[in-house]
Amino acid sequence: MSEKRKRRENIITALLIAGMCIVVGGTIIFVIKYSRGGDENKLLSAGMTEATDVSLESMTDVVSTSSVISETTASGTSETTEETTTETTPEPTPTEEPTPTPEPEPEKLTSIRNLSAGTVLSRDEIDTDNLSQYFTSEEIEEGDSVYNRIYGQSYVDNDNIDLSDLRYLKMLHVNFDGDYQVGEMIVNELVVSDVLDIFETLCAEGYEIYSMYLIDDFWAGDPDDSDWYSIEANNTSCFCYRTATGSGNLSKHALGRAIDINPQQNPYVTYDSDGDANYSHDNASDYVYDRYDGDHMITTDDRAYELFINYGWTWGGNWSSPKDYQHFQM
Repeated sequence: MSEKRKRRENIITALLIAGMCIVVGGTIIFVIKYSRGGDENKLLSAGMTEATDVSLESMTDVVSTSSVISETTASGTSETTEETTTETTPEPTPTEEPTPTPEPEPEKLTSIRNLSAGTVLSRDEIDTDNLSQYFTSEEIEEGDSVYNRIYGQSYVDNDNIDLSDLRYLKMLHVNFDGDYQVGEMIVNELVVSDVLDIFETLCAEGYEIYSMYLIDDFWAGDPDDSDWYSIEANNTSCFCYRTATGSGNLSKHALGRAIDINPQQNPYVTYDSDGDANYSHDNASDYVYDRYDGDHMITTDDRAYELFINYGWTWGGNWSSPKDYQHFQM
């Protein structure tokens, strides 16, 4: 074996042992670093030469070339990897906004029995398809809360009407602000059905009533003075055991068969022989003469008038004198 061939085979053997080259079809392909000369390292990662004509000198040239190729390739690979990494980084998936939960509708009231008169209610609380549930009647018994409010004031022991003849009503109405408001009234049991039907219809149609309290809330020591204060407050009411205004006869109010509605806008008026009007409440002055040009005034075109007349009641506004525009009686 020639010296030249022996050297070539030694080199190939060394490279194969180190895993630094592959022989393919007679071609030597260098794939990793080759250590030579102590600490001096040669990178042979990409060089190649013919296996049939290799020498140390050519090996040296290949090593140098391979070093350049390897460095370039390594650099390019690094840059490509960074670029690829940048390009392929997925964008964050946008977080879907949660669907807002609709607020529940306010619960509708099924009764106003336990609510005080004067309580204002929102329209969302009222079941307008079932208004009748807000119009109720109860008997009054000795010792109950209603009895304790009225006994010795609007109701006294008498020979004309017994406690058992009276009924306490809770009714919804629309006030002057257009809001629903709780009202109360005491009436004779004989007119309960009429009164509940009429006031339910008025409420359904938005007919406005300023307030509706028992006259006892305005008690001033006697029935007449208390009636005056109730009227001054523009309060709609029914029962009060008293005589008729300007007369010694028992009033229909004493029997629970007369109702006064919005008395400020519908005053009690008497007239002199010359036609001048006399009335007791200064706040009614705008409603005495011109009875066809104002809100809440009862006339023959008014809805309350139509309903009461249809149920067989009479209206004090049709009297010649006095004119009691607030007053309906059975």
